[in-house]
Amino acid sequence: MAQPSAREGYDIAYIGPPMADPVLQHSKETYVLFGCSYCHGLYLVARGEATDLMHSRLVGRDENGKLIGPLLRAGIPQTAKLSPMPQFSDLSDQQIADLVRWIHYARQQGRYKELIEVKDADAGDAAMGKAYFDRSCASCHSTKGEFANITKDSNVLRAQILRPQSLNVPPSWRLDRLNDTKTAARQRHLALLENYSAEDVANLIAYLRMK
Repeated sequence: MAQPSAREGYDIAYIGPPMADPVLQHSKETYVLFGCSYCHGLYLVARGEATDLMHSRLVGRDENGKLIGPLLRAGIPQTAKLSPMPQFSDLSDQQIADLVRWIHYARQQGRYKELIEVKDADAGDAAMGKAYFDRSCASCHSTKGEFANITKDSNVLRAQILRPQSLNVPPSWRLDRLNDTKTAARQRHLALLENYSAEDVANLIAYLRMK
């Protein structure tokens, strides 16, 4: 898909280059319009005392805005460590969904960049990697199946763990595709990507290199 050109009056320096995906572009513009980027950063690099959405455990546990949505509507009072966040009680469900969509997308991109650059493959614990695999991966994957003859190259393994081939396909927002098995698997991988620690990835690499 070709990269779209910026429309007249579009501030690339403030909102970033236009995206090929119109749904994500609209979500990004909504995130900027309501001031979220001012405190939390367009790509979740927070300013001052704003919550670090890139590493927030609450954001990592969120599914389809079930945790983020109510928080946006209620706001957050000031604490000793964090600035207050205003309540957005007048936003529509669609606007809340747009904010949630951009937060998760930006987090997925940011976490990938962080984790792909970590060079700690030799520090992984294979036993802990097996436990993680059994807990989070074995329901869909098998070390005797697609991982039976997997490469032992730690950099290739890291890339496959963080961004499997299924994630390289552009997302579909069509209603008839939202609940199919490929979409569900994609969402599961993206949720894992948002929550991997560098230790988790190193342990998985150590385990898979033994197979």
